[in-house]
Amino acid sequence: MNYKRLALIFFIFAIFLRVSLCLLNPPGNAFDDHLEPISLIIQHGTIPAKDACWECFQLPVFYVVSAMIGKLAIHIGANNAQVIKLLQSTCCVYGILTIFMIYLILNRFNLSDFSKLFAFGLICFLPRHIYMSAMLSNDTISYSFVAISIYILIIAIERKFSPISLIILSIIITITIFTKYSSFVIIPVMLTVFILGFRNLSAVDKKKKAIYFSLAIFIPLSILGADIFSNVNNYGMALPEPNGLIVNRIASQPRDEGGVGFLSFKPWESLKTPILAAGKLNSFWTIIYSGMWFDTEPKFLGFMDSNIAWWRQYYNWQNRGDNNFPGDNPSMSRFTILEGSGLIALGLFPLILGIIGGCHIIADLRNVCNKNKWIEATKMSIFPVLFISNAAGFIAFTLKMPRYSVMKASYLLCSMPTFAICLSIGLMSIENRNIFKRAIIIIFTAIFLLSFEVDPVFLDTGLGDNT
Repeated sequence: MNYKRLALIFFIFAIFLRVSLCLLNPPGNAFDDHLEPISLIIQHGTIPAKDACWECFQLPVFYVVSAMIGKLAIHIGANNAQVIKLLQSTCCVYGILTIFMIYLILNRFNLSDFSKLFAFGLICFLPRHIYMSAMLSNDTISYSFVAISIYILIIAIERKFSPISLIILSIIITITIFTKYSSFVIIPVMLTVFILGFRNLSAVDKKKKAIYFSLAIFIPLSILGADIFSNVNNYGMALPEPNGLIVNRIASQPRDEGGVGFLSFKPWESLKTPILAAGKLNSFWTIIYSGMWFDTEPKFLGFMDSNIAWWRQYYNWQNRGDNNFPGDNPSMSRFTILEGSGLIALGLFPLILGIIGGCHIIADLRNVCNKNKWIEATKMSIFPVLFISNAAGFIAFTLKMPRYSVMKASYLLCSMPTFAICLSIGLMSIENRNIFKRAIIIIFTAIFLLSFEVDPVFLDTGLGDNT
């Protein structure tokens, strides 16, 4: 098996899926309007106030970079439509960059070629990341910079925290934490690594590295602290939140009786009708898991179905709670349902393998106290901390606004490096048995093939404004 050649083939397919979907996806087909703050920056040359528009509360890196790209495009003669499409396409570039960074991360560990290949392949064909890479949003840039930060952090550990690696790390993390609130996960990851690394350094190294560690932490946290101080003075809160209009819109969305449950997992509920529906809105982990594998909060399925009246009623129910749930879509093809159900069912296999891999990582963390193995153990400590921080912040956000639109699988994609490493270790634990190895090849090939379920050619239907 030629690992590098097959990985390159997976990467090419990953690029094709994201680019083709992005090129034909209407720019307005996204979860939120991120164009408005970009437009304000282009028009006025300054970052708008946090309450100036619906999405202006967000952190500024994505909007400033996008405004610079947009302004340059306008300067060379691009019209409005071309500028908007260009900005949407930059999100696709961020998505592709994330995949490449995960490839680099996997190659920093002593993993088998087989396990790395299929873990990398799963990231390449992960439906939720494909969808997000086709949308204009600040999500994909946050995934990219979290992955870049993780990679540089690994390099820093391997080099026993050399000054240059810590300087670069500090700069990248500073950028990362200003991409999106969810990217704050990198802060506990960095602190954990520094604590574990510091305790294993020699007495001489500790004296030298203490200053470097302090500076590496001080730069991003001091800039974040200054921003928080400004926010408290100007808006009365440390981290500005969505304005009242957005909160009211979320509050009007449908919900099931009993509230959100965090201890249930019922993926079988998504097999018959693999989209959000009445009676399927209260299991947190079920919504997250299903949304990772299919267009469950439909942004693309509507383009592939001529039953416009049903979709209008569905979106009225989904977005504003207007009308009753319209029931199953009689015109949704069996093939589409089969694809969604198939992906959700088959996704259980990498989920189980990832959990196995995660258990192996946690069990091996005892080596952080072993002077001969602390480097590898410290590198591995990154991944459980990344996922736990990501999930904890996500759960806290959901408790504050318990509606389906807050429970997005996309919010958990900052943990893609954890998914890849855990899956690879899980695969290694069973790959020595031929029967399991053949089963893995068959199951993962089926997942990769089903990931082509949204054929971009169907998107050019003029239905974008209706959704």
